[in-house]
Parts: sequence; structure tokens; C-alpha cells
Amino acid sequence: MDLVHLIADYALYLKAHGYARRTVDLRLKHLSRLNRFVEATGLQTLEKFGPELASKFTDYWVRYQPWAKTSKGFKKPLRFGPHHHIAVQHSLHSFFRWAYGTGRIQRNVFPLKPPVRGNYFFPEIADYLCFCEQHKGLAKNSMVQIELFVRRFDRFLCSVPLTAWNQFQSRHIDLFVRQQASHNIGRIQRVHKILRGLFRYLFSFGRLERDWASALLSPRRYKLARTPRALAVEQVLRLLRSIDRGHRGGKRDLAIILVAASLGVRASEIAELRLQDLDWTQAVVAFPAIKSKNVLRLPLSRPLIEALADYLKNERPAGSPYRNVFLSLTPPFKPLTWSSVSMLIVKRMRRAGIHASGHQLRHGFASEVIKCGVPFSTLQELLGHSHYSSTQVYTKIDLTQLREVAVNDAEDM
Repeated sequence: MDLVHLIADYALYLKAHGYARRTVDLRLKHLSRLNRFVEATGLQTLEKFGPELASKFTDYWVRYQPWAKTSKGFKKPLRFGPHHHIAVQHSLHSFFRWAYGTGRIQRNVFPLKPPVRGNYFFPEIADYLCFCEQHKGLAKNSMVQIELFVRRFDRFLCSVPLTAWNQFQSRHIDLFVRQQASHNIGRIQRVHKILRGLFRYLFSFGRLERDWASALLSPRRYKLARTPRALAVEQVLRLLRSIDRGHRGGKRDLAIILVAASLGVRASEIAELRLQDLDWTQAVVAFPAIKSKNVLRLPLSRPLIEALADYLKNERPAGSPYRNVFLSLTPPFKPLTWSSVSMLIVKRMRRAGIHASGHQLRHGFASEVIKCGVPFSTLQELLGHSHYSSTQVYTKIDLTQLREVAVNDAEDM
């Protein structure tokens, strides 16, 4: 087992994939004692290296590093402490996952855990998630929200502690909802909706003695009570002019903001956009079905085509194995998540002196479409709304028509 050559190949992999020199040196420093540690433990193959040895290796690394000297006044290592263990373990995990992915070892010593799914204290909750995915046919975003709050609810019941469903009481619901939603009416309604589905599932299989779903009374929130806050055209233009394409990330950020402003799509749809979704011949982009079940096909304007082409040709990492259009700027250049897209837009707005959210670009797009006299049925298709009620809120944005209605009503009086 030649670990020296294996670590050297790993270093070449890091350099070839654009990792910074500081990152490469740090990981090699963390792996510098791995060969001696393996010999000291008597391991014959790396496949026998398990998670239980990871903590022992970090202690061994800190103990035998030449830089971890003891000072004259204090009998404890300098520079290295428990907070360095996280970085050492991360380097160790990355090395073993690379070795498994490239076929150097046959066993995945440190497998990646799923981001949401996992072990649950109550197995019925995991069964309910499978039921939602296989039988209810929910959209991807809906499943993410359900998994998030259901996992939190499972951990909450374990911390109470609750060992059986027959011990469940109404005070558990009130305490969990207060922790998750406080006084936010919209969030309370969301948590209640997710819990209703879970409680009905458990009651139908006899896990709960009563139907707790009927006990969830959400506070009333009237439709169209709020007016969507939309960015004005002048603010959007100021935001676009503030982006310097010559700086690192400027081409990518300009393309993302232009997609959001000119097409009115969500951050999750931008993050999931792939190269094969762009039809350059027809000048059409097909956004995947994220919140709805239908693919959203929208036209590409000339400025948007130029911005996307400039980013893809001159800034997007060449040879990336990912098919997502927008990638991160740091190695290993993974696809952006919806939260990364939202934060990216907000940061650019702050630099331009605009205090708003990325979703207000979507409201601004809807506002301009309405001002052009486009029917609401067409606006519903452009925004990708499954239900017409979601589009009705934009009726309050068209101030011109509202003034005409008010004047006509006053004349009738």
C-alpha cells in the first residue's frame, strides 16, 4: 500500500480542478501523517479505515506535528487545538472520497449523507415522506418543505422526550408551532398544513388515538391583503449598470439578474437551469418544473442571449462535469443552490444602494407586463402559476386601472 504516490495523485487532482494553492498545501499538510498512522495501527488496506479511526487520526496528527510545540509557560500545544480537528477531518474525508470515486479503493469509507433524509426517531415519519413522494405526486419544492419541518418535528418529539404516539398531547403541537413560527401568520399556516397531512396519515394507520388534524385551527389571513413590492424600472437599470463584467463573477451575476428581471422566474428555477434547457436556435429557454408540474418555456431577448453567451464562453469553468448553467466561483465549482442565487442578488442590490429582495424582481416583471395590457391568463402562464388565485394579487399593482375604477365609481355616485 503506497500512500505516498496516492497522496501525490490526489494533489495533482486538486491542482487540475482549480483548487487554490493554499487549500492544496493545507490538505497535504493534514495528510502528511496518514502514512505513519496507518503503519502504527497495523492496517493492511485503506478499506479497513473506518469513521472510528478518524478521531484517533486527528489526535495523532496534532500530537506529532512538529509545529505543535509546548510553550515554556503553558503545558499545552500551541497553534493546534480542538477547533483544528474539523479541518483535519474534512481533508481526511475528501481524500478517501476521492480515492473511492477514482477506483483507488473499493469501499466508500466516508459516504456522503443525504441533505434532508436520514434516520428518524419515529419510523412512521419516514414512511409518511415516502407516501408523499410516491402517492401524492408533490413538486420538488413542496417535498423539500415537508421534509424540513417533518424532520424538525421528529427531533422536537425526541427532545420532549416522547417515546410513543399515545403520549402525544396538544401542548406538544402548541410548543412546536411557537418554536417554528412565533407570530408569523403565514409561517403558522405552513406548519399547520404540513402537520395536518402527517397527523391524518398517522391517524388512518392507527398510530394516533384521535385525529389531531382537526384540532389545528390556523389564524385567518385574507387574500390580497398585501400589495407585492415591485422594483421600479429605474432601480433595475441601476442594478444592472452597477455590475462590472471585468471583475470576477461579474458576467455570471449579470446573467443571473438579467434572467430574473427579464423573465420573472424564481431563484430555484434559475439554480436548476441546465445547458440543455437553452435552445439557441429558437431563442427559447425551458425552465424545469420546480414549483409546478409543467415545464416553463420563455423567449430569450437579445441582451439576455448576449449576457448568457458572454458568461458561458468567458467565465464559466471549462470542462465542468455539471450541466447546470450557473456554477460557483470557487473549487470544486459546484452548481449554485436557490439560496445562493437569492443571496447573490441581494448582495448586488446592497452594493447598488437598493434595499430589496431578489423576489421583487419577479414582482417588477409582473408589474411591467400588466402595464403593457397583457391579460392575466397570459401573466399566469408567464409566471408559471398553477392556480389563477396566485396571479390575482398582481391586480393591485396596476395603479392606472385602479384609478380608472375609482373615478368611474365616483362618477356613478
